[in-house]
Amino acid sequence: MRAVLGKWGKQFEEAVLHQVTAKVWRVEAGSEAYTLKRRADHATVWSEYNLLAWLKSRGLPVLPPMLSVDKVPWVHHGGEIYVLYPYVQGSPGEGVCPTDLGKARSLGAFLARLHGAMAEYPKADEFPRQNLYGEVISWAWPTARKCLSGHLRGRLEDIGESIAQFSNLYEGLPRQLIHRDAHPGNVVFEGDDVVGMLDFTMVRTEARIFDVCYCATAVLSNCFPKGPIRESWDLFVQELLRSYVEIQPLDRSEGYAFVYMAYLIQVLFAAYYFDLGLDDQASENIAVLTWLYDRQSALESLIDRVIRDRERGLDD
Repeated sequence: MRAVLGKWGKQFEEAVLHQVTAKVWRVEAGSEAYTLKRRADHATVWSEYNLLAWLKSRGLPVLPPMLSVDKVPWVHHGGEIYVLYPYVQGSPGEGVCPTDLGKARSLGAFLARLHGAMAEYPKADEFPRQNLYGEVISWAWPTARKCLSGHLRGRLEDIGESIAQFSNLYEGLPRQLIHRDAHPGNVVFEGDDVVGMLDFTMVRTEARIFDVCYCATAVLSNCFPKGPIRESWDLFVQELLRSYVEIQPLDRSEGYAFVYMAYLIQVLFAAYYFDLGLDDQASENIAVLTWLYDRQSALESLIDRVIRDRERGLDD
């Protein structure tokens, strides 16, 4: 790996590497830290580099990959492609929970700023378009359904009828470039403030409400086994959305879509885990799904109130 790091300059000749996963290393070069990743192809790295450089120029707290001595954002070595990122100092957000309302507000404001900038990016056609609804209906839903029986199978059929009604609304939702993996673990905090966003490898054109919903449901899933703390999640959603719409207003169709998008996300994860034979993890996603379904009316009222309050504020 030293031969790889040397392609980014002499300052890396004595760098210390710590393997994090099979494809990720933490690099320490003197007083500076970096993250080294193995990637699949050059084209997506260039697209990511150009997007991150553009977002950084708009004042977003993101760090593009470093250019090698060959003036490209990767190193090709031994048939593999490696990308080096500056390390973002701060605390990762894996542990964000529903009672962290300050972080909810910061996340909402940051996602709104990010979406505002990404909506203006002039090279959006370099990234894939996603159809989450189609993916769920064609693969995830049948996969999850065949793995359940008895009472849960019946509950899933009821939820399936609700998801089927979402089809037309989904097609009409505002779309743009989104992060697509906007869980708090990809966010870096100092206190309650967002100071960085990581991992733009899954950027897609999709309904913009997806990122907001994905962020919120990631917090719910992380705390769900803890029991009582999950009852604060409605407040987390409220504060997340309030801070988002202060910067980036949502229309009512997006507010109405929030719960249905949460259903799609849980079904997708459940199918993914069932396919891997991780039935316990899949069952947790099904438990989150049924919990959300039982709270649908309350959540819809809360979200609608947030959006209407913002509309009244704009009219004043």
